[in-house]
Amino acid sequence: MSATSPPEPTTASSHAPTTPATASFQAPTEPPPEPDDAPEPAVAPEPGGARATRFVFVDTEATGLDHERHELTEVSWIVRFEDGSEVERRYFPQHTIDGADADALELTQYDERIAPQAKAPASEWLTTFLADATDAVIVGAVPDFDTRHLERMCRKLGLEPTWDHHLLDVETLALPLIAPGAEAPRSLAKTCAALGIPHDKDQAHGALYDAQQAKRVFDRVWALVGELRATQSPLPPPVPRGANGNGNGANAADGSAAAGATRPQESAVTDASTA
Repeated sequence: MSATSPPEPTTASSHAPTTPATASFQAPTEPPPEPDDAPEPAVAPEPGGARATRFVFVDTEATGLDHERHELTEVSWIVRFEDGSEVERRYFPQHTIDGADADALELTQYDERIAPQAKAPASEWLTTFLADATDAVIVGAVPDFDTRHLERMCRKLGLEPTWDHHLLDVETLALPLIAPGAEAPRSLAKTCAALGIPHDKDQAHGALYDAQQAKRVFDRVWALVGELRATQSPLPPPVPRGANGNGNGANAADGSAAAGATRPQESAVTDASTA
């Protein structure tokens, strides 16, 4: 359902975007409930009075993988402000499907999820994003894919990126806690499975859901690191790469040591774009 007022945060916050949303904004759907033992959000400490860090968990969907030829179809992000408050935003940019990759449209369930939505001009959603992302660290699953699209849109509008030049990939962030040694990052689905985070294959490849999942991985990693430091415990046993997220709904409880004993392992599906 399209909203006719500025986008409402999903959690209370005094922060508002600099550019009000119009009827093109699509209100986010209700996120799935967090498990009872979900970790507290990771808020950057302020040692010696240092400024806290703003994080923006972002995900985009597009008509294909070519940044020059394909277009953004969905942009969603969750901004975690320096005080720990959060706001979720979801937009469906104006675009065409000329030259679209049929596989990309199928993967993102374009006809069902994206085509019926009201579309927002870049002058609306991008300026809102740039305000939210000011001096922020961008966090996501392969976030350079997203920022390359965002940078291209900035160039089209004559704007400058506002975010920090450091990008944080949660699939890489999690590796020391789940891998037996140096290896390539795993998909978002496999990373979630290894950490005991439920991953819904029916919602996957929706930008808002994938941004939420990236945030859950981020918080889970830092919660585990905090626990290990507090208890001076060794790292948990590694999770074999093939033990979960194989796309057939198999349960990987025998390989989810990093998740801890309190969180059940649930099925996952391989994220084809980041496998």
